[in-house]
Amino acid sequence: MISGSNPAYGSATPLIEAIIEFEQELEANRHSLSFDLGLIMEHGRAPRYMATPPDVIPFARAGVDGIHYGFLTDFGLVKDLSQAPIVCISPVDWTGVWVVARHLQDFLSVVYTENSSLKRYYASGQDYTGHTGHRPPQAVDERTAFVRESFRERFGVQPIQDMAAYIDSLRTERKQNEAAPTLNGLGIPAFPSSAKQRSSMKSALLSVAEPFHWDKQGETVRDLFRNASREARLAFIRDAQTRHLFTHSALRVFVAGQLRSMGLSEAATHLEESYYTVIPDTMES
Repeated sequence: MISGSNPAYGSATPLIEAIIEFEQELEANRHSLSFDLGLIMEHGRAPRYMATPPDVIPFARAGVDGIHYGFLTDFGLVKDLSQAPIVCISPVDWTGVWVVARHLQDFLSVVYTENSSLKRYYASGQDYTGHTGHRPPQAVDERTAFVRESFRERFGVQPIQDMAAYIDSLRTERKQNEAAPTLNGLGIPAFPSSAKQRSSMKSALLSVAEPFHWDKQGETVRDLFRNASREARLAFIRDAQTRHLFTHSALRVFVAGQLRSMGLSEAATHLEESYYTVIPDTMES
């Protein structure tokens, strides 16, 4: 996949640039941020996949299975990217996307402490403990130890003492701020401007499923965007992406237009970029 715009990391730019500089220093000395810590920074325009949410700005990848990491803006609700939640996007996972850190500095702590939690979804701390508890202890060679310690010192990384508890806190905090649930568990937080509409949220949420035919279901979707709350509309977008409905060109074009009318032009552009390689379907009228 290709991206059509330069990455803009806002307040997070200095730290992103510092990590890239560190990565280059390691490579110049025959070390590797990728090999030793499982992190590859994006230099320039980051690729977008069909699984990349339109409100995510990618900045790094794992180097396997298309797994990548990005800032979650919650459709413009988060203005300061240095404080934006960091998500993992895994194109081969049904869940697809989940929060892995509260913000970029915490993300560095997760990378340092236990990078396996960045590549696999854990529904809870217990799930994490159950999975990692069966792994044999892994020896750390001198090379990896050097890179890890250099990383910790350069960025003032504080190791996470209890990863299971940290994962639980991420899931709990996200759920507490959720105004509309989504299939992938990411949810949509509450927008202050739509508080008056929130009382009818449950009835406004639209079920998303295949087979999808625009000529039969298009009016229902239009009605949702005419009458439902902002949260319900955005929840539909998350669910439609999870169910791969945006391979339907008519739906994709309509939703991109709706995002622009909601003042979310960047998200609309991101949605279009994620599907540049999709062949227009022939199932719609």
